[in-house]
Amino acid sequence: MSVKKNIIISLLLALVITGFIVKKMKKEDSLETLLKKTELTNLTGGVLKTKDLKKKVVIISFFQTWCGDCVKEQPDLLKLKEKFGDQLEVLMISDEPSDLIQKFKEKFNSGLNFYHSSAKLKPDMGVSAYPTTYLFDKKGMEKIKKVEGINWYTPEVIAMIEQSLAQ
Repeated sequence: MSVKKNIIISLLLALVITGFIVKKMKKEDSLETLLKKTELTNLTGGVLKTKDLKKKVVIISFFQTWCGDCVKEQPDLLKLKEKFGDQLEVLMISDEPSDLIQKFKEKFNSGLNFYHSSAKLKPDMGVSAYPTTYLFDKKGMEKIKKVEGINWYTPEVIAMIEQSLAQ
């Protein structure tokens, strides 16, 4: 084979492999893929249906009640929810027992939606540290992921939410 043919074949192969990698990344970074790994139950026993989140901007925070940064993150997430109202869903998710989650919510007088995950956050959901918080656009695609990031009420995040709402 000529050098020219080898280069063309190599480039085509690289394009095909890149296409598979991009497709796989997009699939793994979606809200639907993330939530397929667990069943979420609210503090009154109701089960969250992913169809209820379709066409909404969603923030998911994987937290633990003992986590100091999780406490620090609460006011910013609550301010975002108050700013955007029903246009933004904020889901606080823990794998701890529901009674502990309820006490946490009451202690901080939080108006956010809290859920118990049937899956363990670290081994099953891929959480490496707390809090791990995501912002998903209306198409369910990940826009932001912060690990141990507590500053959410920023001009950049607000702009990202506004941009996602305009889609």
